[in-house]
Amino acid sequence: QGVSVDFLVSTFDTKLNEAFGSEFYNEETTFHDLEEKLWGPADKRFQQTNDFLGHATMKNRDRGGKEGVSLCTAIASASEPEFKDAVSDATHFISWAWRYPVKKFLRTLAEYCETRDLNRRKTFLWICFFCNDQFEWLSGEKNDGAEVFGGMLRQIGRMVCVVDDYIAAEAIYFSRLWTIFEVYTAYVEKIDVDLALMVDSKERLLKDTVENIQKKIVVDVMSAKATKPADETFIKELIAGPDGVASETNTAAKLLFVNMIARQLMG
Repeated sequence: QGVSVDFLVSTFDTKLNEAFGSEFYNEETTFHDLEEKLWGPADKRFQQTNDFLGHATMKNRDRGGKEGVSLCTAIASASEPEFKDAVSDATHFISWAWRYPVKKFLRTLAEYCETRDLNRRKTFLWICFFCNDQFEWLSGEKNDGAEVFGGMLRQIGRMVCVVDDYIAAEAIYFSRLWTIFEVYTAYVEKIDVDLALMVDSKERLLKDTVENIQKKIVVDVMSAKATKPADETFIKELIAGPDGVASETNTAAKLLFVNMIARQLMG
């Protein structure tokens, strides 16, 4: 299941403001900041959680009745009117990074729906932060990322890459191995892929030349990183290719992004 864009850019944003105030929740707040606020820092994980949207105290049947469910599950279970129809079968898989600022990410989703003429109330996104049970993932109870992420991508059949900058050297997106894995999976499985470029980067893109843009899109899989060393080893072995340096994957990923950016330029 996925969460609607309309809920994310309206109710979710409002609830964060109400729960944490502007001192914490502002333009600089990233999903990593929110991760620590909800579930504690890595060295003190779950020692003190925040019951945001009631997700931390809800009983989880899949975990033997233990407390703690995904944000998506909590949203779907809420009885308030503004939560109605906020969760349904996912229409899009979102490829992105937790280091993104929350507010900028939400604005990008809203802008994407506007430019693609999508109904925000009927566009439901599978976003790992919301849809995975973080009580399982952050504790290490569940760690089969390639199977889960790859499986969800195949099941949904449509991916949107939310990219913070088309200049690869400055982009968080191109430095994260999981996002490259998702692009690789979409390429191999011939899954439909679209681009949602963050607004400030999109404005710079429209002023650039095609020649410069092609030079700035550089994909180097083997230099990308994953938080867990085991994930990094597994993914790099998977996509390294016969030459061991992932040249085929790099070329395919670059071609994919060049084509998506060309579509952006054509409007």
